[in-house]
Amino acid sequence: MKILWLAVLFSMISSGMVYSQETPPQRRFEEKGEQLMKEASQRLKAYRSLKIEFTYTMENKSQDFEESMAGVLFAQGDKYYMEVGDNLFVSDGETVWSYLEEMEELHINLAEYTEGGLTPTSVLEEFDQEFRSKFIRQESHEGKEVDIIDLLPNEPQAFFKYRVALDAKTKMLVYTMAYDRHGGTYTYSIDRFQPNIEIPSEKFSFSMEDYQDIEVIDLR
Repeated sequence: MKILWLAVLFSMISSGMVYSQETPPQRRFEEKGEQLMKEASQRLKAYRSLKIEFTYTMENKSQDFEESMAGVLFAQGDKYYMEVGDNLFVSDGETVWSYLEEMEELHINLAEYTEGGLTPTSVLEEFDQEFRSKFIRQESHEGKEVDIIDLLPNEPQAFFKYRVALDAKTKMLVYTMAYDRHGGTYTYSIDRFQPNIEIPSEKFSFSMEDYQDIEVIDLR
């Protein structure tokens, strides 16, 4: 009986040793991901303002669908103005106006209820509160080395995972990719980045007079 108990104890200790040996590498990947995201976030927040020209691509391989469109983002603090194709997204820091041209709809919501990932840089802004980070690997992307980090939302969202690529040397954002639960991916690829530019304050206000005969959906 004593021998059996010792065998069980040894088995438990051995399992614990295997677990302890496997856990540290996993945690190191998480810590590295968190550190890389922190560096990128701090760098982004250090800019007084920014302008980003990007390409937005929606893809679903199972449905044989892919569409790309050009976009531009102006941001200053928690305010932003973003054009994506013929769609427009504006926020004064408190309210978000989303004009969807194809649907001829304007959605109005409070900024605090808007999910991460709406703009190319939004997942960097509050990543430490909304996501768990994990470093995946370093790879070559269009002639530069990039660090790949996956972000998993702490709370359920429309997107179950975000992937972020940072320039390995500068920690600047190269692209972000969101994954939905139906096989769709949504990618912002950064084409040009201009920090600390002058942006007129009226850029961050939405003019209802410019949009007539559209359906307004106020979710505030």
